[in-house]
Amino acid sequence: MSSSSSPTDLAADPQTDVSPKLEEPLFAELPTFELFFKTFGFKRVHGRVWGLLVLSKGPLSSKEIAKELSISAGATSATLNELAEWGAITSQFDSSRRCHLHTAVGNALSIVATVFRRREQVVFQQFNQTAQRALHFITERHGERDPRVLTLRSIITTCEIGDALMQLVFSAVQNAMSDSESVLSRAIHAALKVGVGVPARMFGAGFAAHAAAANNPSLNGKRDG
Repeated sequence: MSSSSSPTDLAADPQTDVSPKLEEPLFAELPTFELFFKTFGFKRVHGRVWGLLVLSKGPLSSKEIAKELSISAGATSATLNELAEWGAITSQFDSSRRCHLHTAVGNALSIVATVFRRREQVVFQQFNQTAQRALHFITERHGERDPRVLTLRSIITTCEIGDALMQLVFSAVQNAMSDSESVLSRAIHAALKVGVGVPARMFGAGFAAHAAAANNPSLNGKRDG
């Protein structure tokens, strides 16, 4: 999201609707985006708005998004702000249209990394805090020799180590991705260019050969020999 954007800016949208409607076959795919986002703990509207931005021909204003998805201006603005906070969209002011236009971030890996980092960090912190509260209660009531103390201290230490390792891994991944010359960055970009066509053909060919062998005993005999 651009540094000049703010929640107030995102809601400002005085221009008329100039964006074409999303084609019906593409619009029908939006529920899948909703389900995907809901699986990760988001609201369905987050997936619906992000899916619309992914499938649209170009950037959309908040007014266009609200009209296309039949949601209120307030819900649209709040959703856009939340998606921007999670690094899922970018927003830039268009001087000709006098409003902010929103685009889905193309690097889906960075979105997933951000979501996992923040959400896993919350899980570790909550578990750590729960164990610490329980430890404090037990030691005050029953003393340090209570057998539960050792287990709770182990949980606390594990959470702290897990959180530190998670931060280290995600920081390394993000640093590597931001460096276009890094091995990881080049490998991922190469994989994205190739797509799933090559693996699909490889698996398809392997499956075809296996099926042919299964249906032809003579082939099995040759292979065994």
